[in-house]
Amino acid sequence: MRFYRILLVILLLVLYPAGRGHAAEVSDDPMMLEWTTTKVWISGGELCASGIFENRRDDVTVTGLNNFTMQITFTRDDGTTHQFVGTPKRLPMCKVPAGEMKRLTFNFGSFDDRWKTWVTEQNYEFSYINGAKW
Repeated sequence: MRFYRILLVILLLVLYPAGRGHAAEVSDDPMMLEWTTTKVWISGGELCASGIFENRRDDVTVTGLNNFTMQITFTRDDGTTHQFVGTPKRLPMCKVPAGEMKRLTFNFGSFDDRWKTWVTEQNYEFSYINGAKW
C-alpha cells in the first residue's frame, strides 16, 4: 500500500508542471506585428491580397490572428478611385515565432472591378504569449 502512495505522489509531482499554461494576451500594436501588403489581385472573381506579417519582437510569439480588416483604395486608368473595405472570408492560421516573418494570403470574396494601382491600410488584432519558445 505504501508503494502505491509513493507512486501516486511521484506521478502527481511529474504531472504538476504540465498543468500550468500561459494565458494569451491580445494586442493591435503594429510595432509588435507589422503587416506589409505585397500583392492584390482577382482570382476566379474574388479579391485576394497577400503580404507578410513580421514579428518585430524577440521575446513574444504571435499565436493567432483574431480579426483583420483591410481598406484598399484602387485607382482606375481614368484617374477615378474606388475604395473597398472588407474582412477575409476566413482567417488563416497565423503563428509567427519571435523575430520571424510569415507570408499570408487573404480572400475577400466576390469583386468586379479593374484598376491600375492600389494602396492598402489595415487594422488587425492578434494574440500572443510572452517568451520566444512555444
